[in-house]
Parts: sequence; structure tokens; C-alpha cells
Amino acid sequence: MLNFKQIEKSDIKKYRAFYSDDEIGCEANMVSAYLWKREYPIKFAVFDDTLIKAYFRSDGRLWGYCFPHGKNVKGALKAIADDAKENDRQPYMGYMSRKEREEFERLCTGKCIFEPSTTTQDYIYLTEMLAELPGKKYHAKRNHISKFNRTFPDSKTEPVTAENAADALKVAELWCLENELNPNEHAEYAVIKEALENLNEFEMRGMILYVNQTPVAMTLGSEISPLCFDVNFEKALRDYEGSYAVINNEFAKTLTNYKYLNREEDMGLEGLKKSKLSYHPEIIYERFDGIPK
Repeated sequence: MLNFKQIEKSDIKKYRAFYSDDEIGCEANMVSAYLWKREYPIKFAVFDDTLIKAYFRSDGRLWGYCFPHGKNVKGALKAIADDAKENDRQPYMGYMSRKEREEFERLCTGKCIFEPSTTTQDYIYLTEMLAELPGKKYHAKRNHISKFNRTFPDSKTEPVTAENAADALKVAELWCLENELNPNEHAEYAVIKEALENLNEFEMRGMILYVNQTPVAMTLGSEISPLCFDVNFEKALRDYEGSYAVINNEFAKTLTNYKYLNREEDMGLEGLKKSKLSYHPEIIYERFDGIPK
């Protein structure tokens, strides 16, 4: 039987080492896995130097296994099947990338029927494009930024540090209130707060947009791999039209050592999907759920 446990701070770098240095999907981001472990019950098991992640339901029951990463993937898949059998459940495979699905089908031919998961696909962009906004297709974004700069000439950006982290959190708090959410009861606010409290330990990077010394937008993220950076959070206040476009663009300018920016999924929200598509993703990183036959 596999021994699953929640990820701890001390596990972040250890678990990340099971993934390759060219990962671009959010599944390889252990900082994010740690931060969201209470909202989305994620647990991990190590089998023969191979990492197995699984999602659990709020009542403690296992929802589904993820594709393993490490030295003995085939053995880990067998261990998943045995674990499911021992616990009288189906070896449901969830949140699989196309590459993982192809490898699963090679190793376990005919074991699952795969269905696309359209709400969990990542939107991945060329960092250079988001930093430069070149050509006709980004004309509207450049206009939004120009209008913001004309309307708010006293604006500036600063990287998030331990010294100004409270300003980033203030934006998240005001964003909650604008959207009629209680910050003290909103899961994402709690996650942002913990991320800011552990900014240096988690090696996170972020930016704050100020207008007349007032923080009006924030963004914060973490590395997936040397190839790709994950933008975990982005919030802006509605009275400052264009602030999302500004902070998106300015933050991208500081991340050009990464080829890609992963701006995560749309959660099935049509407005969020439209916004993400408006930035012209280079890759829509597909996900699949594997249902045992």
C-alpha cells in the first residue's frame, strides 16, 4: 500500500527533483502544491525513487492518482494499481498532460479511456511576447497600457520584497472587498498571505504597481523549471483601468531569462478564458483524465 502524506516545506525542493529541467506544466511546481494543499487536498508518496501525487476528497477519500515521475515509472504505475485494488477503488488517473498520457498508454496499453479536461489546461506564453507586446495582435494591449500611463502619470512598479509585502497583501484584501468576499474567509487570500510570508524561502518573485504611492495591483509567482516561470497570482483594483495589462507587461520584462510564462488554467470561467486567449498563448497545455476500463 502506498503511504500518502501532505507536502511539507522541507519536501518542496526534494519533490521538485523528481521532475526534469524542461517542465512547463504546473504539475511540477511544488511551491504551488504546498500553498494550495489545504484548499485542494494533495498528497504524495515515494515509491522506489519515484514520486506519486494524488488528489483526495474533502472527506479523505482518494479522488485520483497523477502520473508518476522518477526512476521507476512502470513500477510506480503497478504500485498505483495495487494500491487501488487493496483499497477497493478504481485506479482513476487525473490531471495528465498529453506527454504523460502518451507515456501511460505506452506502458499500460488499453487500461484507460481518456477524456479531455478543458478546465485544467494551462495557458503558456512566450515571455518575450508578453514583455514586448509586438505587432498588430497586441495593439489593444499597448493601447490599454498607454491609456493607463496617461491617466495615472504618477504610477510606478516595484519588485515584491519582505519590506513591501504588506502592500501586495493590501491589494489582495481590497480586491476581495471589491468582489464582496471576506478576506478572512477567502481561500486564495490566505494562500497569498502565506506566500508573501515565505517569499524568500520559496524563492518567489513578484511586482507591485503603485499610483501616487497607493498599491493598486500585484502579481506573484514561482519557478516551474529553468525554462518556465509560473504566474501564481495577479490582482488589480477595478478603479485603475488598464492596471492588469500594465503589471502583466512590466512583470514579464523582469522574467526574460525564462522562455515561457505559465499563466495557469481558466477554471472553466468564460471571462477568464477570454482574457487568457487575448494574450495569444504559445501553448495550450492540455490535460486528460484517465478512466479505467
